Amino acid sequence: MTPTVSIVVPCYNAERTILQALQSLQIQTLKDWEAVVVIDGASDRSAQLARELGLQDPRIRMIEQDNQGLAAARNAGISSVGGEFICFLDADDVLLPTMLETLVHKFGQSHQFGAICCGWIQSDPELRDRSWVVAPTCEGRLFHQLSHRNLFPCHSIMLRRETLENVGFFDCTLKHCHDWDLWTRVARTGLCFGCVHEPLVIYRMVPHSLSRTSRNFFDAGREVILRAHAPDDRVLHALPEFADGCACNPDRPLAEWAISCVGHALSIGDVEAAHDLFEEVRKMRGEPTTPADTAGIVPSLWFGAGVPYGSWEQLWARVGRSLLRFLVEQEERLNRPGFAMQTLDEIVGQSRCPGPERAISVLRRIVKAKVHSWRRWF
Repeated sequence: MTPTVSIVVPCYNAERTILQALQSLQIQTLKDWEAVVVIDGASDRSAQLARELGLQDPRIRMIEQDNQGLAAARNAGISSVGGEFICFLDADDVLLPTMLETLVHKFGQSHQFGAICCGWIQSDPELRDRSWVVAPTCEGRLFHQLSHRNLFPCHSIMLRRETLENVGFFDCTLKHCHDWDLWTRVARTGLCFGCVHEPLVIYRMVPHSLSRTSRNFFDAGREVILRAHAPDDRVLHALPEFADGCACNPDRPLAEWAISCVGHALSIGDVEAAHDLFEEVRKMRGEPTTPADTAGIVPSLWFGAGVPYGSWEQLWARVGRSLLRFLVEQEERLNRPGFAMQTLDEIVGQSRCPGPERAISVLRRIVKAKVHSWRRWF
């Protein structure tokens, strides 16, 4: 009997979290599901743990392959399942109990939906701090928005199987950003995205989980943006108004993407990569980058460092040194006195975090003291 929902779980050396991910499926209020765990060349106990759980719950099965990467693992999973709807759950994330039932119900409200998104929680690695909640509001035809930035984590989306068959699976030629690329193809067809604002999944933020280099990450996102601003022969049934791609100049979204990648680089302490990416921003803008623009690195600083939003002291302990070094060196490279302090003021001013005001004032004092004595500090 064909299940209502199929969940694809790619897994590479995730023995510490794979059981928690699969157990989050077992407590779903919708019981009519199947899950396939794709062991992508793992060398730890991931396969053994998934196999043992599958013996207890026949809805869970496993396939193994040589290591081919995340996109190929997801594609192998898609090819082996038959549900009307498909979700993707990475082995270190979890679904909250009503996720499957709620999104299937939402699909029943309109045949125009090709995909449904839900809200998510960005949590610390132990899943204890669940204060960082993201409640998306975007729905409808989202091609223009997705041509500029990725809107959703992969496991917050449910798709109709026929939608995937019409636009193709994940693109293995991309090193990263495979999910973003897929969402743009779905949106190009003119299918609508539905939205459930309630947070129904948890994204586990792990410091330095970006094993990719920041430069490779930027290059993959740039490719997605450029593809979205041109015709795409992978989409055979594009809505006519989207067939030639997003009509706006791609330089602005490319610059915003580069700024985000600067933040990722700094969150893992790669200051030289941050400088290189910041130069990309300057080239694309064709004009001086302002402190307000530079402050756009903030969201990726939180995310890349794996720090719950609003924990200023914890974030500063992780990224403060590399951030200050980057800003002070940029001030010298640009020959713009005051650039570092102005950018830091923008960072604090733009970060409307739920943390106490005292934390922000403490950060301000630390920043001022260390900018003025940065040579001794470094």
